Amino acid sequence: MENLDPVVENQDPVAPAAPVAKAPAFSWKSQIDKDLASSPTLQKFADTSEGLGEAVKSYASLEKLLGHEKVPIPKDANDVEGWSRFSKAMGIPDKAEGYGLPDVDIPENLKGLSFNKQQFAEIVHAHKLTPAQAKGLWETYTNLSKEAYSKALAEHQKSLENVVNQLRSKWGDTYEANINLGQTVINKFAGSKEENDYLTSILTKDARAVEFLARIGNEFAENKVGEFSHQRFSLAPEEAQREIDKITSDPNHPYLNDKAKPFERDAAISYVNSLYAIIQKAKQ
Repeated sequence: MENLDPVVENQDPVAPAAPVAKAPAFSWKSQIDKDLASSPTLQKFADTSEGLGEAVKSYASLEKLLGHEKVPIPKDANDVEGWSRFSKAMGIPDKAEGYGLPDVDIPENLKGLSFNKQQFAEIVHAHKLTPAQAKGLWETYTNLSKEAYSKALAEHQKSLENVVNQLRSKWGDTYEANINLGQTVINKFAGSKEENDYLTSILTKDARAVEFLARIGNEFAENKVGEFSHQRFSLAPEEAQREIDKITSDPNHPYLNDKAKPFERDAAISYVNSLYAIIQKAKQ
């Protein structure tokens, strides 16, 4: 049987493929001065294309930063010139008034609240706050103060309502009259409007205090209380003599007035005798 495979005559052997040249590794540090390449700063960046990109980015950021106005940091608290340069660069005004703090918007129900804007400005200026910091702190301070004051008013109102409810339940129709008697006592003996307001705010917090004032007022209303000067415990001899002279020169004083109520006249006589006793004791 004939061989049907084709016969290839004089075929040269296949030559092996030539090796592909390997590209050299990327190295940017080999292209710069050796001392610079080995510096601590460049050691933070890898010797790769990514590392080169990070190094360029870092340089660009540094150049941008150095392009801003530079202000030396003051040496210490006594560096007047240094602080002057720093304050000017930061926009800190020369005087406290330069902050231009806004007025506080106080609601009608908080009209008793007030703020000393000038004093606040002087404090923040002494601490060298920038205008933005000063205004931000001023807004925070005033808002917190208004919230605290509003809360205190609400609590005080609630306390007053509790007192009123207790006393109305106890006194009934005589509530208004008894309240007026108590307030009369405060009005009579308070030395000023400020003292009057203070005593009223303190004593009206407790129903027992209001009842106490009402009892005193009732004593006055029924003429059961004599001169309060009779209750003084001690006087200097000179003061005692002046008190005697004052009493004996007043014909309407219970000491001389035969028409005075017996208990008032007895109290006045006892009081004058005690004044004479003070004078006599000082002479012994």
